[in-house]
Amino acid sequence: MELTTSWLHRLSSIFAISPQTQLMNQLSHPDKQSALLRKIIDRIRNSLELKVVLQTAVDEVASLLNLDRCSFLWYYSDTQRVQVVCECICGEGSPSSVGYHPLESFGNNGTAIAQGSLIVNYGQQVNSAGLLSVTRLLSGMAKYSQFTRTHQAENKSVLGSVSNLLIPVKSKSGWIGFIACLCDHPRRWKSGEIEFLESLAQQLEIAIRQAQLYEQTQKQAQREQLVNQITSQTRQSLNLETILSSAIAQLMEALKADRCLVHLVEHDEIEDGKSGYILSEEELEEAAKLVGFRRRHLFEVCRDPFPPSVEYFDTHGPITNWVIQHRQQVVISDVTQDPRIDSNNSEYEQAQIKSSLVVPVQANNQLHAILYLNQCSHTRYWSKNDLELSQAVADQLAISIHQAYLYARAKAAAATATAQAQQLAQLLEDLQQSQAQLIQTEKMSSLGQLVAGVAHEINNPVNFIYGNLKYANNYIEELLDLVGLYQKYYPEPPPEIQEHSETIDLEFLRDDLVKLLASMKIGADRIRQIVLSLRNFSRVDQAEMKLVDLHEGIDNTLLILQNRLKCNGTLRAIEVVKDYGKLPPVECYAGSLNQVFMNIITNAIDALEPLRNGEKPKGKECQNDACTEEVKPTISICTEIDNSHVRIRIADNGPGISEAAKGKLFDPFFTTKPVGKGTGLGLSISYRIIVEKHKGNLSCISELGKGTEFQIEIPRSPAISKNEEAGQKKEVLAATMASASPPDSK
Repeated sequence: MELTTSWLHRLSSIFAISPQTQLMNQLSHPDKQSALLRKIIDRIRNSLELKVVLQTAVDEVASLLNLDRCSFLWYYSDTQRVQVVCECICGEGSPSSVGYHPLESFGNNGTAIAQGSLIVNYGQQVNSAGLLSVTRLLSGMAKYSQFTRTHQAENKSVLGSVSNLLIPVKSKSGWIGFIACLCDHPRRWKSGEIEFLESLAQQLEIAIRQAQLYEQTQKQAQREQLVNQITSQTRQSLNLETILSSAIAQLMEALKADRCLVHLVEHDEIEDGKSGYILSEEELEEAAKLVGFRRRHLFEVCRDPFPPSVEYFDTHGPITNWVIQHRQQVVISDVTQDPRIDSNNSEYEQAQIKSSLVVPVQANNQLHAILYLNQCSHTRYWSKNDLELSQAVADQLAISIHQAYLYARAKAAAATATAQAQQLAQLLEDLQQSQAQLIQTEKMSSLGQLVAGVAHEINNPVNFIYGNLKYANNYIEELLDLVGLYQKYYPEPPPEIQEHSETIDLEFLRDDLVKLLASMKIGADRIRQIVLSLRNFSRVDQAEMKLVDLHEGIDNTLLILQNRLKCNGTLRAIEVVKDYGKLPPVECYAGSLNQVFMNIITNAIDALEPLRNGEKPKGKECQNDACTEEVKPTISICTEIDNSHVRIRIADNGPGISEAAKGKLFDPFFTTKPVGKGTGLGLSISYRIIVEKHKGNLSCISELGKGTEFQIEIPRSPAISKNEEAGQKKEVLAATMASASPPDSK
């Protein structure tokens, strides 16, 4: 720092710089510089939205350095473009630069931008001696070894500025960004300013990564929500027009596209005879409507001011034929650059399409339709999230189309003969079951089978050890008896035997060997108990509701989590207080309930981590330094029976949960844990298991500083018998058959 200060004085004499401003005083002192950096970073991290993070960063830098403009730039190596994401314009009359710019527009600076190097440009009114001194100073500092100097006379200015400073913000994943400090007049950038901005860039990169992770989570939630909405619509109605029109409208809004169209592929458009649905001659008369249902069926939604394009849509266009042949996605950022599309293609000209994303709607090697997403207002570079979301919707649409076809075929068959009504009901029931299976196939977890398999593999060698311990104990006792007989009848053995007995401490061995075998038996019993707990916890053989002991499930869960409950390094042990009531066997899904116990107890362990580390509780009752030693991390588990319901209360004495967080506690992807530590799905899944699967209730009682308690209430037995449940299913099915209408035919 003394070297930096001396250089600043030297530069002051060269450039005739005025006395140091308050900013330079702050940047010259490590403590003040660190405090200023923390202050700015705290403001930047107030939000997890990427745009807010970047806008806050440029606002703070522009205000701090008194800039005319400050922008944040993204560099895209694949397209050789620079995007101005956000900017702060302090002066009046300066035009906005937000948008995309070709790399060539930055002149010689483009090479440095592509390399992610530091760029410093002082403008034209800096004397050569001063500029040479600054260059030597920066070159002599290791952290500025990649320093790049540009002249306005030799290079194009950056976004119309006279002097500029571009600080690179780079990540290990490969993306490159810049904090662009821009001035409309020559400016001598201080080394302290550059050093401070590079420190800020390092912290900004961390904030960007966190915001990107949050953004990915939000996009994943959006994708899941959209797919779930389409799934729900499929359950509510099997009318294909309703499903497709609603789905593509939601997809267009989610991706901010200008057009979205679904083309149900005709039979004569598919070259592979195995694709599509081929009806036999016997079925042609019955299914005449189905042929029209599959022929020239187009559904489109579009955004104003673009008119519908169904009338001039070419069902045999080049992209359509290519997708039918190759069954792959087509990503076109600029239709004028795609060799498959003729430059005079009237369809694209009339529809004003500039960018297009085309996705085949297929399942089980059957092409059902083609999904088109078109951008008309501007050229669009489709992101990875765009592709994933459109593919997820296409997969669900394939299921919906297939189900709608089966439904229409069943309705056509039922219309020919009322005597087949019972068979039709069975077919619709099978259809609903297959629908549920198709939806859940991708979400099934094999954790229970894995745990049971590991427990089984451990159980075999443990049984081998445990079974042989008994014989080993008998053999050793007989050998010890034999040694005792030798000592009885030969009380004075030869000196060599006497010396060896003293060396090995024969009397100690006789006493300790029995204890050693006993401890080995205890260890083997412990392993067998753990294996049994794992098998009981997984319950892979209990997919149906059975009478089980809830206390056994709770104890098995605690046994599996024992490693996290005990003392570990600096973490204090968690005391588990059990207050079990006299519960009868409860008819439930044992494996699912074990998962609920695991999620809630694991959350309690995570909540107690600060207390285990020795931090003081934040409650009102703790006002002295000895409070940390007095409060032990504790998890309390209480069970009781209330009339026809069983109640399980799991409480901890952690920091508690705020009222705002409690309202979202059971929402999917909501978590109060730090980024990367929680998925936000545990309590959501637990809520569905208790409320939807067991017809019970799951609630949370918590107050900041006073811990948290989760209450689980489930009935002792199902509220509806199997006969009543079957009767309700038949009523729902009959109502569905009466209200549902077949898909439109043309």
